[in-house]
Amino acid sequence: MKNLTFPLLLFGIVLFFGCAKNISNSNNNGFISTTSSLWPLKAGNAFLYQDSVFDANNNVIESFSDSAYITNQTVNINGSAFYGINDSLGWFGTGSYVTVGSSNTSLYMLDSANASSAYIFFAEAPGDSYLIASSKDFSNPNCISTDALYGFATTYTIKGYTCYKSVETITDCNNAVTYALVYYVSPGAGIVRIEEYSQNPSNTSQLYLDYSQTLVSEKIN
Repeated sequence: MKNLTFPLLLFGIVLFFGCAKNISNSNNNGFISTTSSLWPLKAGNAFLYQDSVFDANNNVIESFSDSAYITNQTVNINGSAFYGINDSLGWFGTGSYVTVGSSNTSLYMLDSANASSAYIFFAEAPGDSYLIASSKDFSNPNCISTDALYGFATTYTIKGYTCYKSVETITDCNNAVTYALVYYVSPGAGIVRIEEYSQNPSNTSQLYLDYSQTLVSEKIN
């Protein structure tokens, strides 16, 4: 279910301090002071999620428990260790590898052990709607779309976790947002919530929440 973002050959991108947003929010104009890893990636660490699938009328059409855990498999890319994640029922699926950036303010992914480059899918930012990365999609040469990742400097509380937020959007050649993906991350706990928004089939100018994955508990070694 995951959506591909922005290929990065190196982690030399300038990343930013910031926070996220949620049910209750505050703007701290900085970042959550912590020495905890943005996402604790150690073999055996496990995360229990509640996943929900919605229709365009905001009705829950499916809900289920989802366990994600960090495996003992690693891949080294440009001196950075990526850790295998098994989330067979959830967003990350199986065969993906993830890592925390060296500044502890960003997250990167490999779609497989054979991938030649990583892409950023989350980062803190110095302000709301701060552009972190973008790329062009030429799969439809008649309507080239833009895939953009934005960070936020407002913090949000989800299920008691203080979170950072990043939002990925896909915008078509008519400047219409056709897809959005939201990540909420809390240092020490990792990914607390994922939200996927798709075009409403009855009104393509609107997006609706079609999937969510929310942290229930975690087991950190």
